[in-house]
Amino acid sequence: MEKGNECAFFGLTRPSPRYCVKLFCMVHGGISVYTGQLSRLGLPQKTLRDGSQVLVRIISEKGGGKYEGSVAGARVTLSSQTKLKAGSSFPATITTKNGQILLSPVSTNLTSNMASDVNLSVLQDSQLMSFLQNLGLPADNLSFHLLQQMKQLEMKFEPELLNKFHNLALRLNGKEKRAVELMIILAKKGLDFSEQELLALIEELGWADDSSQQDRQKNDKKKEYQQINKLNSIKKSWQFLPYELIQNQTSIAHGNIGLLFNDNDSLQLLKLECKWNTSGHRYLFALQYKSGLCKNILMNCDASPEQNEKIAHKLDSVFSSLGKQITIELVPSDLIEGTACETQDFYSIGGLV
Repeated sequence: MEKGNECAFFGLTRPSPRYCVKLFCMVHGGISVYTGQLSRLGLPQKTLRDGSQVLVRIISEKGGGKYEGSVAGARVTLSSQTKLKAGSSFPATITTKNGQILLSPVSTNLTSNMASDVNLSVLQDSQLMSFLQNLGLPADNLSFHLLQQMKQLEMKFEPELLNKFHNLALRLNGKEKRAVELMIILAKKGLDFSEQELLALIEELGWADDSSQQDRQKNDKKKEYQQINKLNSIKKSWQFLPYELIQNQTSIAHGNIGLLFNDNDSLQLLKLECKWNTSGHRYLFALQYKSGLCKNILMNCDASPEQNEKIAHKLDSVFSSLGKQITIELVPSDLIEGTACETQDFYSIGGLV
């Protein structure tokens, strides 16, 4: 598949009229910083110290002088005494004062009303460690991921269930995160599953490693997607639609579309995964919805940074021409892989998580 056609699929060039998409399944019906949480537990993070300079992006206004933003690629809640504009970005220097993190905009071409400090309160590592231990969970990355997935689905933290899923996931080397996501989704839907069925579901969704998927395809060229159909048979929570992109009777790309509905049957999140067969490039998009409207798009492509920026700017131009105010943010791939539950954050209220 030529690069031009790959770009066309994402709206960068004029698309070929010979595309068709084949779907395989029917659908039924305190503040945390991601890169800084649980530093003692070995989670991936960036080290930020007094004097570090970071890029601050304002994503949306939450009211009361609070904003949703991105600091050094981490999603955070910010507070500011001066008005900030959604979609703006500026470099800032980090300092600490009285237990708070202050972001001081660096003098550039910023307007004067953005030059005051922005306050950021960070949930302490010790609080999350204590919270995990109170649930009887090891203080590790996998435990935190379990909580993020349960928070996304608004499920009660049940220690017995959490420990069961944590122990099972540890047996699935290399697939732990995707396994816990699917186990919690199945539990939300009230569906029983065996370890073999869970592994089959991971492979049907294309979330297994490439070698595992290649072996499966050799033995089972005609996929029936039994486990995805079983998951989709319950009309709530996540629904998944694997698809294949066909051109001139040749498969050129494949992936899946994930739809997350809340308990009121309103669309909350749309996940699009696409892997190009020839180039091997993988594209990830997470569309966040509120009141039936898409408000934010998180995206990652494993192509060049220039290609990432080009796609983001093209999408922004398309939405702007339609009068749509949608924030597009380039994020690390692990933030939106699988169910994108790593976008979930935790708050500290009155010293409690």
